[in-house]
Amino acid sequence: MEQAVWKVSELIRQINLDLFRYNDIAVEGEVTNFIRSSAGHLYFSIKDGRAQMRVVLFAGNARFLRFRIENGLQLIVRGRLSIYDQKSELQLNAVAAEPAGLGALQLAFEQLKQRLAEEGLFDAARKKAIPMLPQRIAVVTSPAGAAIRDILNVISRRFDGLSLQIYPVRVQGPTAGREIATAIRHLSRWEIHDVILICRGGGSLEDLWPFNEEIVARAIAACPIPTISGVGHETDFTICDLVADVRAPTPSAAAEIVIIRHVLDSRVRNFRHEVRHLASSDRLGLLPRRIAVQRERLNRRRVSLYRLVESRTRSLRTRLSAARDPLARFPARVVRERHQLEATVATLNAVSPLSVLSRGYAIAFSRSRNRRKPILDSAVVKVGDPIEVQLKKGRLECTVDAKTMGLETVWPNGGASESKRVRESLPAAGEDRPASGK
Repeated sequence: MEQAVWKVSELIRQINLDLFRYNDIAVEGEVTNFIRSSAGHLYFSIKDGRAQMRVVLFAGNARFLRFRIENGLQLIVRGRLSIYDQKSELQLNAVAAEPAGLGALQLAFEQLKQRLAEEGLFDAARKKAIPMLPQRIAVVTSPAGAAIRDILNVISRRFDGLSLQIYPVRVQGPTAGREIATAIRHLSRWEIHDVILICRGGGSLEDLWPFNEEIVARAIAACPIPTISGVGHETDFTICDLVADVRAPTPSAAAEIVIIRHVLDSRVRNFRHEVRHLASSDRLGLLPRRIAVQRERLNRRRVSLYRLVESRTRSLRTRLSAARDPLARFPARVVRERHQLEATVATLNAVSPLSVLSRGYAIAFSRSRNRRKPILDSAVVKVGDPIEVQLKKGRLECTVDAKTMGLETVWPNGGASESKRVRESLPAAGEDRPASGK
């Protein structure tokens, strides 16, 4: 049987028919080789660790993307598989794409926020000051929403004399962003308002998305009139809040910011009226005389205070002189007391037992269980009694081996007969023995 021979175009057509079962698939991968054509078509590849695939997203579908596709972004791409005829390459004809793990709106918000911040649209230096007394106020919001009701309620309750113009726009949906940007551009060209309020009530990120669109952000940044953004609730933040000159947490707060300035202006006018009334009053003519009287009284009190201070100064100076005289005599007294102290120390050193011991003498003490006392008479100890001998340095523990009666026991008033009797009672010279150490 002869084998069929395909033409290239026929084979590619047949393969595309066979790939029709992959008509609606979702593929996840990392974006690489991203290119945007002048016609708005997007060409890139998605890859994982082992393979990659070509993807084409035509301009008709690419315009619905809320974010920008960039290299390195992890995407989930939905479309159909096909073979590109001219290069015979397998590719994914995408109809939609969304970030993997992060919502498309949140990613678009972060991308636009970063890009506008780099351009300086959020810088405080470029923000305009809200006028102190705004008379004509424009409100860009939906005429049927809750935001305009809150604004009208605040203005009617606080200040009912303002000129308020509502520029009706859609605040939700695919065309809302363009309508808001158009309203801001028109108000910028008219230049008949003092401030512009851009408001809407709370909602989800998708509901508030028109206030996150780049066209709205650039219209606010280019507006010569000061702008106040009051979008959503207090916890909601939009690109509109970041670009506007003042961000209010709610639409009601945006109205309060404007009204407070009018309340202050009203109070200032009232104060001015009162001042003018007082200035034209007859009693105001008495004011210079009252000022002169108070000035004279102040001068008298100043003189009295000066005299009091001077008197107190003299008294303190006298007391200081009286206290200085004893101090002047103090050095001579110190010298005298020092000489007296030195004499006392010399006397103490002369009679001190330690001074006697330093000359080679010793003190003997009796040893008993209860107390320790010096021995002044050999009669108070017996042969064999333990004694202590205190030297200048250290002490000796001794035992009495013998004792004698010395001449120091002779009474001064005793006669020669008494001295002879004592000498006869002394032992022989060979029998005298000194106390020996233990």
